[in-house]
Amino acid sequence: MTIEKGFFNRMKKLQPIRMLGTGMDLGQLNEYAYEICFLLIQNIFNRELRENHNRTRNDMIFITENILKDMNLEGDREIIERIVDGTLWYREPTKQDAFSTRIYNETTNSKVDYAFRYFKVDREHSHWEQGGSTVYMLTEESQEMIFITREILEEFGFDLEQFYTLQLIKTGNFSKARNSIDHLIARVRVLINREKEYRRDIIRDPQNIFFDRNVRGKRTEEEIKDQFKEEQQVFQSMLSWKNRYDTLPDEKKAEAEIMFENLERARSLHDTLARRVMENLALELEIRVKYPESFWNISSYSFKKDIWKNHIVKDGLKNIDDLEKVISPLFSPEIDFIYPLDWAWSEQMVRAKRKERKETDTFVEDDWRFRETDWDLLVELYEEVFITLLEKGSFSILQLKEKNQEEKEKWLRQTENIDIFMMLVISEVVLDLKYTGEDERLSLFRRLCEKNSELKALEGKKIKAEIENTKDYFSWNELFISPYRIYIKE
Repeated sequence: MTIEKGFFNRMKKLQPIRMLGTGMDLGQLNEYAYEICFLLIQNIFNRELRENHNRTRNDMIFITENILKDMNLEGDREIIERIVDGTLWYREPTKQDAFSTRIYNETTNSKVDYAFRYFKVDREHSHWEQGGSTVYMLTEESQEMIFITREILEEFGFDLEQFYTLQLIKTGNFSKARNSIDHLIARVRVLINREKEYRRDIIRDPQNIFFDRNVRGKRTEEEIKDQFKEEQQVFQSMLSWKNRYDTLPDEKKAEAEIMFENLERARSLHDTLARRVMENLALELEIRVKYPESFWNISSYSFKKDIWKNHIVKDGLKNIDDLEKVISPLFSPEIDFIYPLDWAWSEQMVRAKRKERKETDTFVEDDWRFRETDWDLLVELYEEVFITLLEKGSFSILQLKEKNQEEKEKWLRQTENIDIFMMLVISEVVLDLKYTGEDERLSLFRRLCEKNSELKALEGKKIKAEIENTKDYFSWNELFISPYRIYIKE
């Protein structure tokens, strides 16, 4: 056969590369557009890996300015903004459209539309409700542009990336191993974000459980557990080489130390991914068992039918200015609005009011709203953790296995209880009572000190984490965490 199966999918991987930097009028910089845009994507990729949240449009302008300086090129503010906007959006920046092209599909023997973006909104770090700017992150298409330079594409799977990293560690190629670990971290982050979005989708509309099969495919719960177990064993094999490099020269030893620190971080993120997947599987089961009627109750209320046709077109408006108030939020030409335009459209599905039913048989919609963090509960639970840090200098997650059923239920009452511990594991933090930002760990520390003044003695101390040398692990129901220990670094 002249055209092999999979041609369309291969073309989808190549189109973002082919279209990068095209369609911009940059004057003398036109021949450099491709390189500049790729360097911009690479810089945002590195910031995303290192949890640097400075990824707004203004940050991209600053990065592009530095790229031009490093390349000994000159461009005024208008040209630089044109480069950034031309990488963020297709054609008119005010419309914020996705990039669009047509690709031949061997299955249908015709051209089909294909849309993609190089950047997407980072929901977790875009604090719009506090007046913050939109933070961007790489799409999977952009990440593949980074990976393809090493001929490691996502279609080959996470396990191959792990074994590739393991071979690099065995041969002492620490530089390449660090790059491979960065790719592992990026992969896991993509999967974690996918699970977060999937959870939001099924909470908003449980029917997505049947319609969205792109998250984990059709694998059973046991198959997923086995996969996570195998991946954890590979991480263990990689980390087992750590003690074998004590005899290395100091320069090599320092390089290996940094590499293994990044590997610990990758494994911690992998634990977080496993937990989120198990939580979503449990949520799916809970919805199926407790609220089966949610699958056949389809929304009968929409903006187009109920607001536009049945109200505005039918009854008209008292004042023509009211029309602008209804339409302008949906088609605002302003770039810095609260929600992107495509989100505004996707959120127009409104759930219909349900008929009165018996209390035991009612699907309470409030159950599916995102609840506020219970800080009083967090303070109650973590007072013991921080007192142990103060008195003994460290606290192990394995100590929670000794809790009775009542205390265990408190720890499992909200996801933030375990999330805080994993945040302490993933990255080090210096305890600061004067901190006023968004770091939940430091917000918790401030509240703890308000309750127990003795804990102020930890002010200025640095908390780090390590994995204990034991085969034991922390397991509560579907929650599985490696034996991490947080400790005070003097």
